[in-house]
Order: sequence, then C-alpha cells, then structure tokens
Amino acid sequence: MAYHRMRATEHDKFMPRSIAGEWKKLGCDKKLKEGSWGSEEEEEDKLKKKKAKLSRLAHGDQSAAMLTRYPKLYGKQAEELVASNWDDFANGSLAAGAEYRPLPPDLIIKVLTFARPSSLLRLLRSLDLANYSPDRADLEIWIDGPSGGSRDEERKKTLQVAEEFSWRHGKKTLEVRDKNVGLVGQWLGCWQPEEGARLFESIVVIFEDDMEVSPVYWRWLKSMWPRYRRALARRQDLIGISLQTQHLVASDGRDNLRIDNEYEPFLYKVPGSWGFSPHPRTWRLFLRWQQAKSATGYEPDDLKFRGGDVITSKWWKDIKRSGKSPRMWTAWCMRFMEDEGLFGMYPNLPGRRAFTATWSEPGEHDAGHMGGRLSGPLQRVWDATCEKFPESPWRIDFDGSRITSPPPPLRPRQCDLRGVNVIFDGYIYHLTNGRLDGGVAKMWHEIVPFMIKAVTQHGGDFTHCAYSDHVLFSGVKNLNCHSLQRVKELPGEHKVLFSSYYQGSPDACFIHMVYDHIPERTGMDAGPGSEYWPRIDNLRHAGGFLSISKSTTDDLCELYGMCERKLVATSDNRAAPIFKPASKEEEEDFRARYDLRKPYILIVGKRYGYKNYDVFWEGLEAMPQSFRSKYMVLLVGLPEEKDHGIEVKDVKMIPEKDMPTLYSASAVFVYTSSYEGFGMPPVEAAACGAQLILGPFHRHRMHQVFGDLAQYAETSEEMVAALTNIDTGRVPASSALVDRAKLYGTDPRHGWNEVAKDYLEYMIHGPFRTHTLGGRNCQPLVLDPDDCRFETTPHGLKLAS
Repeated sequence: MAYHRMRATEHDKFMPRSIAGEWKKLGCDKKLKEGSWGSEEEEEDKLKKKKAKLSRLAHGDQSAAMLTRYPKLYGKQAEELVASNWDDFANGSLAAGAEYRPLPPDLIIKVLTFARPSSLLRLLRSLDLANYSPDRADLEIWIDGPSGGSRDEERKKTLQVAEEFSWRHGKKTLEVRDKNVGLVGQWLGCWQPEEGARLFESIVVIFEDDMEVSPVYWRWLKSMWPRYRRALARRQDLIGISLQTQHLVASDGRDNLRIDNEYEPFLYKVPGSWGFSPHPRTWRLFLRWQQAKSATGYEPDDLKFRGGDVITSKWWKDIKRSGKSPRMWTAWCMRFMEDEGLFGMYPNLPGRRAFTATWSEPGEHDAGHMGGRLSGPLQRVWDATCEKFPESPWRIDFDGSRITSPPPPLRPRQCDLRGVNVIFDGYIYHLTNGRLDGGVAKMWHEIVPFMIKAVTQHGGDFTHCAYSDHVLFSGVKNLNCHSLQRVKELPGEHKVLFSSYYQGSPDACFIHMVYDHIPERTGMDAGPGSEYWPRIDNLRHAGGFLSISKSTTDDLCELYGMCERKLVATSDNRAAPIFKPASKEEEEDFRARYDLRKPYILIVGKRYGYKNYDVFWEGLEAMPQSFRSKYMVLLVGLPEEKDHGIEVKDVKMIPEKDMPTLYSASAVFVYTSSYEGFGMPPVEAAACGAQLILGPFHRHRMHQVFGDLAQYAETSEEMVAALTNIDTGRVPASSALVDRAKLYGTDPRHGWNEVAKDYLEYMIHGPFRTHTLGGRNCQPLVLDPDDCRFETTPHGLKLAS
C-alpha cells in the first residue's frame, strides 16, 4: 500500500471535544479541520497508535536537537520522544524481517601479518594517522595460522597488538587463520571478489605488515580510481593500482627503473606488492586462473623477455635449486599479466617519493637487508605533484622502455535496462488539476521526457502513474495506478518508483524527492495531518533521495541526520531556455502594454514572511524622495496594501511568454528570501540580464550560484546601499549575469536534461538503503559502474562516449 495520501477524502460532521483536544496537543491542528472521524472508541484507538508512532521518531542527540527546535512537528515533548530507542530518519525504518545494513565502506584496508608485532603496530599507527575524512575506511587484519615453530610466540604478541589497537575510521575485523598458509595464501585468500558482484562498491588495498604509508595515500588512491575507473574499467589491460615507487627493472633485476614522463603515473608489466589496490574484475580472473594452473602442477618460472628469464623466473628457479619451495604470488601474477596483456599502475613522484614504503624486515621473502631504514621517502603532504592524471598513461615493458604500440580497444560501453520499469508518480498534476503554473509541475514536465527516452532506448519500460487525462507523456504507458496500489501489478523484474509529490510504495525501489524544508525552517505546521508530513515521514522509508539543491541536501543532514550524501542525488534546478535578454523593441512594447512609465523595481511571486520583503520596503522608505519619484515598484502577484511613498503597480499574472521581457526591462529584480529550496526566479532574471538584489538564502546557503555578481541585503541599511548602486550604475555587467545563468539551464548542455541525467544515473547505480520498507527492492541495475552513464546533448541524453 502507499505510505501516505496527502489528505483524507471523507469528512464527518464532528469529533468529540475530548478527542479533538488530544489531537491538538499532538500538533495535528489540520485534522480538526478536515480529518475523517469515526466513533469515540475508534478515535481513542487511533490516538494510541499515533502516540506510539510519534514516540518512535527520535533517536540520539541529533534528533533531540531537532525535536527541541520543532516540538510541534512531532507532537510530544522532545525528552519524552528521545527516551524511546528506535531507528532514526538517518538510518531509516526497518522493513519487516530486515536487518540494518549500512552502506559499504569507501575503503577496505587488508593488512597481512604473521609474527611481527612491532612491524604491525607501526603500520597500524601510520594507517590510523592518514586522512580519510569524510570517508569510511574499514580495517581487516589477516593473521596467518601457527607454523609450529619458534615464531609462534611472536604470533601471539602480534594477535594481541591487533586485538588491542583502536581503529577510528570505521569497522575493525580480525581474520585469524587456524592453519599457516604463507604469504601466497594470505595474498590470494584475503580478497575474492564475488562473481556478479557490483564493481567498486568499495576500494580495496592490501598491505604487508612491514609497510608504512603516506598521510595522503587514500586521497591519491581515491582520486586515481574515479578518474581512471571509467577508462580503465573499459580498458582491458589493468590489474590494479600500486602505492609504491617501482624501482625494479624486471628484465634483469636492476634496481634503477626511471620513467622520464614529467612525473606522471605510468603502467608497468609488474604488480606492486607494497600497497596494492586490485581491479576487482581482473583480480577475480587472476585468482581463478591461478587456482586452475596450480592444480595442474604448473610453476610460473617460464616468463621470458627477449629470450631470457625475467627476474621472477630467475628467483623462482634459484629458490628451487636451494632446496626450498618457491612461494611468490608476484611470479604467478606476472605470468597471468603477460598472458592477458595486463599492467599495474604506479605513481611517479619527484625525488622517488611514494605513498607507501617498506622497512624490509626479516620475513618469509626478506632477510631484513634494509638495516632499519625505510626503502624511500614518503609523500608527506598533498601538492601539485599528486594531481597528475594523464589521459593515456605510458605503458612500460619489462626492461623499462616505453611500449609505443596502441593499447587494446576499450570494452564497449553498455546499457542494458531490460527488465527495468521506472515508474513516475504524477500526483502533482492531480493537485494542480493539470495546470503547469507551479514550479514542481513545470520541473517534471521538462525532466520526464528526457528520462523516458533514455530508459526506453536501452530496453527498459517507463510508466507514468497518471491521475487524469490532464497531463500525459508520449512514448510511455500512462496508467491509473489507483494511488499506487497497482505498483505491485506493474511489469518489470526491477521496479524503481519516484513521486512528484511525496508519495511512496513498498512494492518498488522507492526514491524520495525532496524539494525544500521550508516548514521546518520557518515554523510552519508540518506535523502529522499537514500537507508536508508525508515528505517528512517518508524520509524513514525511502531507499534513496533526489534533491533540487545543495541547500536542501544540507538540511537533510542538519535537520534529520541524513548526512550520507552518497544516498542523495543532488542536481540544481534549471531555468527554461526561453529566458534570455529581450530586444529594446520588445522591452518598449512591454512597457507600453502594461503602462510602465518609469524604471521599475521588480518583485515576483508570493510574499510570505520568510520571503523577508519587509527589508525591501524599509530600505525603500529610507531612500531619498528623488529616488522614489524616479522609480516605481512592479508587483507580479498579490497587491501591496501599505503606502511606501513610491508608485506601486500590481499585476496578478504575467503570461509565460512575456516573462523574459518582464525581467529584461526591469531596473532590478529583488528577491530577499531567507529560505528556499533552490530559488529559481533569480536565475530566470539573470538569464535575461536583470540586476539582482538577493537575501540571506542566496548569500549564505547558495552563494555559489551568483557569488559577487549579485548584491545582497539582509537589513534596511544594506538595501539602501544596494538600491543606491542600482541608481548610480555601480553594478556587474549584465552579460556576466547572462553567462552565469547558462550553467543553470539556458545553455542546452546544462538544462533539465542534465538534471534528468543526474537523477536517472542515481536510480540505476545507487547506492541505496536496502533495509528500509521502500529500499528492500533497491539494487544497482547494472554491475559495472561505468555502464549506463549518459552525457547531455542539445536535445536530450545519449550514452556517454
């Protein structure tokens, strides 16, 4: 069933006064006006259930602060609510039988150790001091099993170090083996990516215990994978990324490899074992190959370069001649890499600095020849040398020479959405009776056609749950979903639902659209029974979120503790392409038609208290009489009842086609709002070249939109200064405002198609809260994060090249 309907549809004549009083205490004033009342016994039962539900809304300090700030929103005193122990908005409410599942960590660190307690402690300390903020890094310490020799006592001390070490950046797990498998067994057994698993849900990096890391190693690694993942996930020649500086010339074992490519990362035919982050696809293939080859008795001692053994083959044979059993995972890996044409990626920093280095202490493969010295300098700070990411990294052969032949072709980009049904709930058009005169109604009317085309072109279905024939979309199934009751009957193995206005369903992956938090921020009634309550209540049920601005996303964190931004697809609203500067002739015709005989100060829309227009009127009244005689105020919307000593003209409505000229012909557009979701009118005005005077919202929460191209006024004194600048011409160039607005819709590359891209890619890829009622049906629709990625065109979306 749907989580919420917007309001009751049946109304009885009265409610018992005692029950009404209880509802009022709960902050449900609206229920007193339009609720659906039953008998007194029924209403008492409803009250008990409502109180029980409200008592489950709080959890932790964040919620306590929120409830204290908005007691009416939740209907009971904060301290009573906080006393309960239940999942909060941030984690989401659990679906029946589900367990809370946090998102995968950004990084999984795998440390391989056996019997070197001091080495392990040094590595753990350096890992702990690295910078991971704001990401989550989980630590796994893999301790090899007892060998039955003299080192078992040191192993116990190593285990104690691992158990007692406090890890601050995520979850710590100890993987203690019962049997000794050696270093090869540790490397090949610590991570085995599952077949069919989502690629790159977490980045994995593997360290042996005698390493030390740079404080900025994670910043570099997480910069490398996103930049190269899309190229290298499609390239078929990458085994992984190493954090070390590679010295070894693999053809003959010399220790003087140097790559003169202006200190850019490069690809080399050797895997790096001093801090290695494997590519999940090729690592899985390597493990499968190694297991199959090992079972046949094969040994990787036959790798040659120009007729001679490479160094790993020499080492393997030397170890066998000494009577020992060779155990080198790198020899196996190099043989596989050569067979498959694979390379490892390396940093190439000045001064042979690196993001990890080794102390080469006595162990399975090392006699401890470094003598207590680190193998090389670490990159201690982030600087410009860390930010080199070449589009086509050099490929280096075993002897250190550059391979100039072309790399293998990229894996074709794919997007297969067969079995997917994306469902749009058009409830907003029911509320507006099919009119497109509201921001939300216009927004979806622009976005949905782009999404329909992208989904259906790649084999998916798109369904519009329509409530009437007022607004229908072409190329799509327009169905009556009976208030989303029919969602479970719709076709599709994977169904994704997003609503235009706060509805949801547990029968699909429910992605919740959030426009703003104006009620919470301005003291409006947003409690149970209000129009806004479904938006608030459904925060707990959703599998993921769509947001119209950074400000709205910030408030999800500040008000509800929903600070995991990966769960929110944030894409700023856009202006329609019709907004552009009008010609002088169009402006003169507009002034004549509306009898505008003076330069006018423009105000558009409703002037609620939070819109802050008192600042404008107070500042205007403080301006000299000469200014107030020279200018007039044009109000589009409600008339102004007070006299402010200036000519005021009000127009109830301006046709959409005249809006660009309305903005263009104005002396200045004033928008002093203290809070919005995005605040579209200033972008429309700027696109038409109008000067801007904006309020606290754009100054503090969305300053990135206009920056210094707008004036800001929060007091009457600031308004006087801003109006004076308008009068004297001390203002930014109109052309600069027009250019800025191109980033928000008037340029077809950055229009509503870009919002459609951002939202659709999130619905395809996630990540999602899969433990909630609306998230239990959520999962990434493709395995490879590089697939089903789109780019904008002047006419819509196409698969990214």
